[in-house]
Amino acid sequence: MQNRLGASLLAFAVGLVLGVVGTFNHRGVIGVGATDVPWGIVVSLLGVACFLVGARLYSGSRLVTLAGAIGLLVPILVFSFEGPGGSVVIVQDTPGRVWDFVPFLIAVAVLAWPRVPARSARAESLN
Repeated sequence: MQNRLGASLLAFAVGLVLGVVGTFNHRGVIGVGATDVPWGIVVSLLGVACFLVGARLYSGSRLVTLAGAIGLLVPILVFSFEGPGGSVVIVQDTPGRVWDFVPFLIAVAVLAWPRVPARSARAESLN
């Protein structure tokens, strides 16, 4: 139990960092010719997916993955609201709405994914 608590706290902290970095990075674009390629949202969503899937696969626990998902989604929720000075970090346009909803959907999918039973040695020897 103590090991799972430590892993959950670590996943929460990593999720917080990833949520903050992704929030400030999701609007990054790079000009290629006459068009702008939105690299920030792509890299941020890939980071979210890799982190949550990796936490689920490594720990084998939904609790650790849930802690990481909560840590990830808290900064997104906080930065979606208008600040005291009237500034908004996550603007409610297409990239902002994608950043608001897709990490949540990724977290739900990773948490809802069924546990794959380990293959027995006998089943492996038959293949």
